[in-house]
Amino acid sequence: MPVKTCYSLLFAAFASMILLFSARASSEECQVTFSQPVVSFGKLKPSDIAASQKNWNRMPAKEITANVFCPEPRVMALFLQSTAGVNGGVLFGQDGRLAIIADNMVVDGHACTLAKTTDRIGFTPSSSPTQRAFIKNNEGLVARQNAAPVRGKHMSFTLKIVPVINNSQLRHVADNTLLESNMAWELLTQE
Repeated sequence: MPVKTCYSLLFAAFASMILLFSARASSEECQVTFSQPVVSFGKLKPSDIAASQKNWNRMPAKEITANVFCPEPRVMALFLQSTAGVNGGVLFGQDGRLAIIADNMVVDGHACTLAKTTDRIGFTPSSSPTQRAFIKNNEGLVARQNAAPVRGKHMSFTLKIVPVINNSQLRHVADNTLLESNMAWELLTQE
């Protein structure tokens, strides 16, 4: 049976588009940390657009590292929980989204593939193991090696956070606008 631990991670974009990260290590056993407590996108403007499709604009991304530490080897799955928009995407403000891409999975110093899962008991993959994955609300990440879950004491991976905002959020705002997204990361483990 998995052990459940919750960690908060707050994404907030203020008038100048600042992301705030916080992780609470309230578990008796395992801890989750993030490499940066504050990630700033600065003030986003139309000239910052990295790519556009229809009415949506992808803005420059930021990267952080997620680390999980356990005193004993365990299979670890880290689940994302957030306010979700259409198709489970992470809301950013009222209309925007945050694309969350995980890659560079390492367990105890060894590179692994990662798989998405929605199974909170057996961590059965909902996708084929890959080097990177786009994760949405209520999806978890688990390290895999040769089609089996990886057991270890330290798991780390990179999270690339990409703001995706529509034209009305970017072009039709008279003053500074607050965009925020609240997320929680839930760690489940198996011995």
